[in-house]
Amino acid sequence: MEKFISFNNWVFENKDNKDPEEEIENTEDLEEEPVYGCVMMDAKIDNWEEYHLSGIDEKDLYEKPNDDSYGLEETPHVTIVYGIHEDEIDPQTIADVMEENMEPMTLAVTEIDVFEGEEYDVVKYNLPLTEQLKTYRALFMKFPNTQTFDEYHPHMTIAYVLPGKGGKYKRSLREPFKIKFTKA
Repeated sequence: MEKFISFNNWVFENKDNKDPEEEIENTEDLEEEPVYGCVMMDAKIDNWEEYHLSGIDEKDLYEKPNDDSYGLEETPHVTIVYGIHEDEIDPQTIADVMEENMEPMTLAVTEIDVFEGEEYDVVKYNLPLTEQLKTYRALFMKFPNTQTFDEYHPHMTIAYVLPGKGGKYKRSLREPFKIKFTKA
């Protein structure tokens, strides 16, 4: 059986012009990539673009072809758990747990920080690890999940920028502010 290779995979993953069929000897041994879900809480922030995103230089933005999940963060949110195994859990179960257990929360923002990476840097607002966040995280960590980071650092992403460019945005805020997260 021949394996279909999309044009994008061929262009971006097969840069040395090898025949994709030569790369795959037995497609039956290939595992499907897992599908991960997440639990997050959104915040409605007035003037998000004008006051929070406008400070990011367009020349610094990291963007990936055919993937609009990078660049400027359009929806301010805090992730409670990423990596939930979507194929093992009925989404309604997660929704029921959210509805029964989660309430709006207000968190204080005092600084802009950075997660540095090889592919991109993440410019973010650090958020305090409150008891409410710990409770929510523990609640959803009970579901089957895969974690790629050892520690939980609550944050609200502002932008994905080119590697090495994030450090210039790091600072303590002159005027700390509070954010109310209202929607899970």
